[in-house]
Amino acid sequence: MNILKRKKLSLLLALILVVSSLAACGKSDTASQAPNAGQNASQDGEKSGKNGTIRIGQTWVIGALDPTDSSVPWGLTSHGVSEGFYMLDENGHLYSRFIKELKQTSDTSWDAILNEDVKFSDGSAVDAKALSDAMNAIQEKNELSNATVGKITFTPKGDYELEIKSERPTMTMDSVLAEWTNVVFKQDGDKFIFTGPYMVASMEPENKIELTPNPYYPDADKRQDVELRAFKDVTALKLAFESGDIDMAFTVTPDVAELLKKDGKMVKSIPAGYQYFGMCNLKDGALKDPKVREALNYGLNRQDYLDVLKGGKIETGLFASYYDFAGKEKLTYDKEKAMKILEEAGYKKNKDNIYEKDGKPLNIRLVTYTSRPDLGLIVQVMTSQLKDLGIKAESQVVDDIDQFKKSGQFDLMVYAQHTAPTGEPSFFLNQFFRTNEPNNTMGYSNPKVDKLLDQFGSEKDQAKRNEIAQEIQHIIYEDAPVLFLVDPEWHIAVSDKLKDYEPYGGDYYIVNAKLGL
Repeated sequence: MNILKRKKLSLLLALILVVSSLAACGKSDTASQAPNAGQNASQDGEKSGKNGTIRIGQTWVIGALDPTDSSVPWGLTSHGVSEGFYMLDENGHLYSRFIKELKQTSDTSWDAILNEDVKFSDGSAVDAKALSDAMNAIQEKNELSNATVGKITFTPKGDYELEIKSERPTMTMDSVLAEWTNVVFKQDGDKFIFTGPYMVASMEPENKIELTPNPYYPDADKRQDVELRAFKDVTALKLAFESGDIDMAFTVTPDVAELLKKDGKMVKSIPAGYQYFGMCNLKDGALKDPKVREALNYGLNRQDYLDVLKGGKIETGLFASYYDFAGKEKLTYDKEKAMKILEEAGYKKNKDNIYEKDGKPLNIRLVTYTSRPDLGLIVQVMTSQLKDLGIKAESQVVDDIDQFKKSGQFDLMVYAQHTAPTGEPSFFLNQFFRTNEPNNTMGYSNPKVDKLLDQFGSEKDQAKRNEIAQEIQHIIYEDAPVLFLVDPEWHIAVSDKLKDYEPYGGDYYIVNAKLGL
């Protein structure tokens, strides 16, 4: 090599080094400028690469970071990025990192004294102004946050004191503030900054999200990076776990759980807290007829669903059986009674053994969604059950269930919901069954239910509150805007690396502050 070529090569290498250094500076983020950042990034390489990063496979990953947008705040908290004003711990108790004392001053007014040592992930203080700005934005932009007590307003009374006022009375403001819509954040231009144990390092919407420890959250230097990946296919999720490509599969279907256990893999099973139910379209189609809904309540054998799911319980209402306010309905399978109800409603079987009325066959369009694989299994069984009853059935499994909820292009939507994420029933009952509320896409309206929900908000005695919740569930059972199906069990596969991980709260706190510690 001649001298000229060597000089050119030396200059080229020097230029590459300079560009690389500048690029590294350009990629600095909040975490790298904060205390403990060096500890988070190094630790002899244990916090990076395949051996250090905790990799979690799920059936979904968030597609946006705007905490005022519909169900996004739920996903942010599940991913460990945001925190609710209040949250549930693993024992089902409410706690808050933000509120030191919450005092009721009237049926609709509360004073909150705030902790003074909590910071956002950029190091700024979570004070009364920051909290009121965040909460008022959520109340204005996300109608789901108004379900339980109407719109809530937050007003600073000092640097670390808030006045909280609601449109409707509540005796449990801590529970209202624990509703998944109410996450703590601040906005800086087009960026959202949160307080959870992790920050977003990079994101491929609805596909992958990479997290790094929030340096201002306690024990930040002990945490590893986390990567969440979405798997639309249950088999792919299983294979990724078996190969060691992921450390956790949240969740796996019962048959996959069984196979993994036989192979010596660790699978943790929990009562989900979620409930599986069928949402009926009361506006149009076959289930607009209450007699058809009544017939289905008798004609669907819930035990068949438990058999295919290899666990769980038949629902007695809208809440998991371990809650004091769980319903007490006894669902009875009686095929002959179901057929008799249809015949009394004017349906007759045609030559194809399908019920019809006025020359039109009784047809039910079933829909469910991919992110809850259990529901697809239920729909398969239900389709067969309906045909056995003499009802024509069509089924779909879609990616975007919200689109179907809004469009009404279904008769029966098989759905999953954590119905008591705050340990209290009012959020779900108001969202789904109060007249004209945003998640009441069934078109259900019963003035008695609305009145009971109003009473629920102003009732102080817990035993009476439980009775009101159970009375509402009984009315729901009789009106059948939804069909109670399964109180399920969930299965989470974990590697030895996460053998101490204890899942709780369904999927509300998958990435929690104790993950990997």
